[in-house]
Amino acid sequence: MSSTSMTIDSDSPFMSFLRATIPHGGVDAVTVRKRLGSYRGGRLDNPVFARELAFVTEKFGKGTLSESKEVLNLYLLGAKNLSMAVAFAERDTKHSKDLWKMLVDHCTVSDPSSDASEKGALFGSLLEAAAHCGADLASLVSSIPEGMSIEGLRPKLISAITDYRHKVRIHEYTADALSEDKVSLLRELCHLSRRGERAIERKVRDGAHKKDVHSSNKLNLLKMQRMKSGATSMRHTSSFSLS
Repeated sequence: MSSTSMTIDSDSPFMSFLRATIPHGGVDAVTVRKRLGSYRGGRLDNPVFARELAFVTEKFGKGTLSESKEVLNLYLLGAKNLSMAVAFAERDTKHSKDLWKMLVDHCTVSDPSSDASEKGALFGSLLEAAAHCGADLASLVSSIPEGMSIEGLRPKLISAITDYRHKVRIHEYTADALSEDKVSLLRELCHLSRRGERAIERKVRDGAHKKDVHSSNKLNLLKMQRMKSGATSMRHTSSFSLS
C-alpha cells in the first residue's frame, strides 16, 4: 500500500487560477472537469491534477453520492492525502456516513501489498486526522477490526481527547469574551440613544421657546403700533377742537 500524506499542501498556481476564475464565469466548470478527466486518463490513482479535479467536482458538481465518492477517491488514491480526505468527509454532511465507511474500509481492508503493521499505522493516521477535524472518535475506535495492532493507540487517543478539551475551553473563553463585548456594546448604544433623546428634547424646547419669544415680540410690536396710532388720533382731535 502506498504511503499517504497527513499534511495539507498549499494551493498550486493552477488551483488558485481555478478558484479565482470559475466562480466569476472566466472558465466553465463542466469543460474543466472534462479536460482534466481526459488529461488524467480516467484513472483515480493518477496524481496529476487530482486535487484540482476534486475541487471542481466538489464545488461545482451536482452533489450526488457518486460525485462525493469520486472526490474522496481522488484525495485518497490520487493526491494520497488522508487529512484532505477526512476534511472532505466532514464537510460533506449529506453523504458523511457513506464517506466515513469508505475511509474505514480504505484503512482496514486487506491489501496483498501491505502487511498488518502498515494497515495499523494507516488506521492510526486516520484517528489522528479525525481528531484534528473534530470527528466522532468513538465510532472509529469501534470500527477497529479484531486482531489489528495499532502502535501507540493509547497515546493517540489521549492526545486527541486532550486536544478536544483544549478546543472546548477555547470555545468557552471565546463565548464569554463575546458576551462581555456584547454587553458593553449594548450599554454604549443605550447611552448614545439616551443622549440622542435628550438632544431632541432640548431642541424641541429651544424651538418652542423661540416661537414664544417671536410671538411675544409680534404682540408687543402690535401694541406699540396701536398706542402710536391712538396718540396720533388724539392730537388731531385736540387741534380740531382748539380751532
